[in-house]
Amino acid sequence: MAKRLVVKLDLCIGCRACEAACRSRFKGEARIRYAEVSETVSVPMPCRHCAEPLCAAACPFKVIVRDEQGGVVRQASFHCVGCRSCMLACPFGVIETELLRDVSQKCSLCSEDTGDSPQRTVPGPRCATTCPTGALQFVEEEKLAEKKAGVGFAVRSVHGRRL
Repeated sequence: MAKRLVVKLDLCIGCRACEAACRSRFKGEARIRYAEVSETVSVPMPCRHCAEPLCAAACPFKVIVRDEQGGVVRQASFHCVGCRSCMLACPFGVIETELLRDVSQKCSLCSEDTGDSPQRTVPGPRCATTCPTGALQFVEEEKLAEKKAGVGFAVRSVHGRRL
């Protein structure tokens, strides 16, 4: 049962709670990026965990691999040499450009968490479970297949709104 991280832009208020949750999990390192739409608006840009990840294809040492069962694209940070090939190859620009300890940082959907620890009761990535508005959701792929892109678009203002 593969799941995907979905961003509902209409629900995002730019509070960056997802970034704080990620920093908490990874000891000060945020593995979720933000896009600045304007001076006052920023939206989260999580890793898409692509079916054919270009970051993995660009890695000269095969440090980034895709788990075929769950679809999670993982990075073995210990073996990363910081060449930045993955950053340049990612078409979405979600791998952090600043190296921490000479290693690139990549989202793993908190797949290291087992959910069995007393602090961790909710399964799924911390960014999605922490989001106060539900803008970030961890959804099964079967449910996403039912929805088609572009369906249900209604304009109620000059800025538009997705349904």
